[in-house]
Amino acid sequence: MRSGVPTRHWLLSLFIIVVALMLMSQTTIANSMEETVKLREKLESRIAEIAKNKKLHAQMVSEGHDRTVLCRSCHGDDGIAVKPLAPNLAGQNPAYIVDQFQRFGDGRRNDYLMSNLAKTFSFEDKIKIALYYADMKMKPSGGGDLSLLPAGERLYKEVCVKCHGKNGRGQEGYARLAGQRHDYVVKMLKEFRDRTGKRTNIWMTGVAIRLDDRDMEAVATYLANLD
Repeated sequence: MRSGVPTRHWLLSLFIIVVALMLMSQTTIANSMEETVKLREKLESRIAEIAKNKKLHAQMVSEGHDRTVLCRSCHGDDGIAVKPLAPNLAGQNPAYIVDQFQRFGDGRRNDYLMSNLAKTFSFEDKIKIALYYADMKMKPSGGGDLSLLPAGERLYKEVCVKCHGKNGRGQEGYARLAGQRHDYVVKMLKEFRDRTGKRTNIWMTGVAIRLDDRDMEAVATYLANLD
């Protein structure tokens, strides 16, 4: 009977450790959310300031063009991706682009090329690049199984519209999805759902785990053909 006492103590210790780790995780998530909100507010404020000055905006876009020499090999001269599984950037929400730059730079997203490239740009450089791409016209990339369009539209309105908007063009720092490449959307949704690719986003994971592969194909097809 006495041998059960240490076992109870061990189980109690294990329980305490698990609870402590859960509390630490919640604190980390809360801090991350707070940092994300602060960054978005800072970006929106800076972008709004630039937008009020047409001369400054034009200068920033021009300088952004000069800093995208390496970007064009994947994202194209017109912001429409030319490399498989690379995203279109034309017409993208500028605050979102800068936010993703920050994530590549600090390790929250991981890609050999993008992670290293992000570290070479200053915060203002990232804004210039973001404004340059935001100034371009997005063209629907098309593709996917067109028979899935109705299902894709229904799923989008159920799980995506709150953040990405009715027209898929993003709002308040969220990504523009309208016209995005079909293969890229499927890839990202699977990474969020399966937690692969070292990309963490608790909001998107919460959405993606509700979708099976066919759902993802449907949503991706709908977005790829959305102007």
